Amino acid sequence: MAVSGKFSCLDLISKAARESTEAKTTEYTEIWLNPLTVKESPQNTHKECKNIEQLADSFLLTGQEQPTVLARVNGEFWIVDGHRRNKANILLLEKGDKRFEKVRYFYKDMTETMYELSLLVGNGFTQDLTPYEKTELAGRLKSALKKAKEAGEIELHGSLRALVGEIIGETSGQMGRMEKINNSLIEEAKEQFQAGNIGISAAYETARLPEAEQKKIAEQAATDKVEAKDIAAMVKERQQKAADEKKLNETVKRAEKAAKRAEEAQIGAAQASLLAERSAESADQSAGFTGMNPPELSESDIENEAVYTLRELIILAKQITYNELLVLQDILMKCNNRE
Repeated sequence: MAVSGKFSCLDLISKAARESTEAKTTEYTEIWLNPLTVKESPQNTHKECKNIEQLADSFLLTGQEQPTVLARVNGEFWIVDGHRRNKANILLLEKGDKRFEKVRYFYKDMTETMYELSLLVGNGFTQDLTPYEKTELAGRLKSALKKAKEAGEIELHGSLRALVGEIIGETSGQMGRMEKINNSLIEEAKEQFQAGNIGISAAYETARLPEAEQKKIAEQAATDKVEAKDIAAMVKERQQKAADEKKLNETVKRAEKAAKRAEEAQIGAAQASLLAERSAESADQSAGFTGMNPPELSESDIENEAVYTLRELIILAKQITYNELLVLQDILMKCNNRE
């Protein structure tokens, strides 16, 4: 049976969930099951279940007062809260105590997404988590909340990062560092973080580095303790190098622009000089025609000569020099001005 209706996120992070290890059972149904048929979460937030034998002994002395809480997901029973209790039940059953062939549980029907949320919220507040486990919890919780919201199973308001921070009791700044670790830290470095060879500050600083440098730090952490301040110094050095390279590139670009402007100015000066030379030549030619009769050509003759000349120039276009091109462009401009 699927979960019906919408849940407010506050239902998942009630004060009772934060302060008490006892799961609320008012909305759950009692059932008796064989502990071996109950499935453990494949991704329990807490990796270790310690002191199972001592817990089993306490069950023999005083009984099991607190039942394990389950979710029925797609017809299967999965542990929400009570992984250690169920392991203790199995241990006693394996020792031949038939009283534990059937154990009292509480269960509730849930979707896969709501099971994930219930598991994260329940175990996230009832167990002491390592920095690695808490960082992983933050990432999984954010993903589960997003899925549940998209499926219409819960109602969320405000920033998802802020909400997750409120749920797990972390500041916005710490949440930002956790997100950086979850998104950018390579697997080799995460393994060292999980093993406790690097702390959360060192993990964050490592996540800010390129993969090749992260691998070097992970290799070093496998043999020696790596301090966050040393990694921060590497990050600062890399950032300074990047800033210097950026500044150098900007200087080169400015120099290239200045050179281009100088080149354009030089070309402009050459064009002006060429135009001055043409003006002088025209003046000389005009002076040479003084007292002489210039050749008489009709407009039609001039047009025909111009068309012929231009056709020949098209054929010989590859032979035209830059200065000659400037002359042609000057003629074109004068003709446009006459229209």
